[in-house]
Amino acid sequence: MATDHPSSSRERIEWYDTKIRDFDAEIAAALARWKRLSAVRGLTFLAALALLICGFSTLAGARNLWFVLSGIVFAGFLVVAVIHEGIESKLRKTRIWRRLYRWSRARLQRRWDELKQVDVKIDPEHAAIDNDLDLFGRSSLFQMVGGVETPLGIELFRDWILSVPTAEEVDLRQAAVQELQARPEFRDRLRFSCHLLSAGDGGPETLMQWCEAPVEYDRRGVLTWLARILALLTAAGLIGWVSGLIPVTIAGPVVLALLAINFFMTVIFAGRIHAIFNQVSSRHHEVSHYDDVFRMIRDESFESQLLQRLQQELFTDHGDVLAATSSLGKIAWRANLRRHGILFIVYLLLQFGFLWDFHIIRQLQRWKTLHGHHVRRWFEVLGQWEVLASLSQFAEDHADWVYPEVTSQPRQQACIKCQALGHPLLNHEQRVDNDVQVGPCGSVLLVTGSNMSGKSTLLRSIGMNMVLAHLGAPVCARAMSCSPMRIETSMRIQDSLADGVSFFMAELKRLKQIVDIARDYETRNDVTVLFLLDEILQGTNSRERHIAVARVIRHLIDHQAIGAVSTHDLELGRAGELAAACRPVHFRESFSTENGREIMTFDYRVRDGIATTTNALKLLRMVGLHDTE
Repeated sequence: MATDHPSSSRERIEWYDTKIRDFDAEIAAALARWKRLSAVRGLTFLAALALLICGFSTLAGARNLWFVLSGIVFAGFLVVAVIHEGIESKLRKTRIWRRLYRWSRARLQRRWDELKQVDVKIDPEHAAIDNDLDLFGRSSLFQMVGGVETPLGIELFRDWILSVPTAEEVDLRQAAVQELQARPEFRDRLRFSCHLLSAGDGGPETLMQWCEAPVEYDRRGVLTWLARILALLTAAGLIGWVSGLIPVTIAGPVVLALLAINFFMTVIFAGRIHAIFNQVSSRHHEVSHYDDVFRMIRDESFESQLLQRLQQELFTDHGDVLAATSSLGKIAWRANLRRHGILFIVYLLLQFGFLWDFHIIRQLQRWKTLHGHHVRRWFEVLGQWEVLASLSQFAEDHADWVYPEVTSQPRQQACIKCQALGHPLLNHEQRVDNDVQVGPCGSVLLVTGSNMSGKSTLLRSIGMNMVLAHLGAPVCARAMSCSPMRIETSMRIQDSLADGVSFFMAELKRLKQIVDIARDYETRNDVTVLFLLDEILQGTNSRERHIAVARVIRHLIDHQAIGAVSTHDLELGRAGELAAACRPVHFRESFSTENGREIMTFDYRVRDGIATTTNALKLLRMVGLHDTE
């Protein structure tokens, strides 16, 4: 996107502001020209019409002059109309560019309300981690990265977020993201084209549905052959009539009868045919977007292995997508002739005279037979390009973040090490970064501290940055190393009155799921389970909670999982069965008095050891619930 590369978030936001102002000025100038040409277009059309009327209303001798003048003016109208539509097209594209830049700025500023909401469907098995780590929806990781809009791109990005790649896959993704990050012009054109694909009424989704559906129209080809015969008879009748080879008394009634048959066939079948046309493209330029985006990919040379492989899939492994979309574009243009304002009259003559739509639908069916089985894979590959382009945009917008080192580690050495780790969804001004280590196996990070001190935020920072690491994106840290991990969380458990499940029982069921997953992964050496548990089992008394939490953590450690647990139980780290495994850290608050009022503040800094302060009783006093006697 940029020829220069601002290195800080503040500089990047200023750069976006400048680009948006440039687009505003360009739009204002184009809009003024568009309005002027609108008036000229209307006047020239009225002038051509007036001259034509004058021609019909004058004597035969002067009639030709008026007709010639009307034709000249109408030709001028056509020229103005073409220029006017060109300005309108440019205006539309410039507005789209401005919108994309505004969204990029809003993502960088974490202004969630200004961003497009995308409905992402996830399976119930992933609902907990989605809810706990803010992966999808408003103010989420998905919205923060953004830029993925085609249906298959959204599905692919969702799957990448929720799955566990191998270290080799992460390396391939990182290399591809870094290469696209260094090609801002190509990346932005790709994202712009994908936005156009998702914005139309007809697009990849409807095209794929048509390609994968069985042939419902004219399976045996009867209508196609009937249309061909009728078209040939109509053409022969007209030629014979005009040339005089067939007497008018015979040719006239025959041609009129054929036109009547064509009319009734159009009335009966046009709705079904046009519905198929709309599945392919609601307007001819939508198919041209396919041609543009695939041509763009073909014309580039890439160095990263993943990008080379994706390029090969499009142009070698699954047929030549560009040749196919180019031929589809020509068919779609003919199919949408009825939508063309200037050529609509031509379409009516071709349709009622020669059953135009019946011949075009046959061409579409032939194209579907040749290429339809490749279409879904083409757009799945395009979805990967879209996701990688969006991740590279995210990387450029966060140039002060770092690509993590993701390596395959033996189970006993599995560990997450982070320097200056922060929560990705927070602005730089709001964020406090901390050095954090989770693991190796046989240990648990025990996070203690007072209410509101930052325990939950630290756990979410670990989880969300691990997801970014899996994606091949930079993470919110100065340095980070890890291995691929299956992330499991229990943070925001809710009860269910409809299912008759209490908060405590819902939490127990979730913890049982996590322990079972850790048991299933115990024998795998390539993936470690990472658990993040936030103040669990609060729905029972403190004594039983202490025992139960210790047993849950013991189960997870015994099954070779690593993780972090936040708690208010300051004795948990000293429990006999956990004393050797716990690595305690804590957050701290401080109190001061201003104008006779006690003020509580947090620095959100991680310190070693068990928390040395509490704040519950002081909070009671601050809100006026202390003992007044």
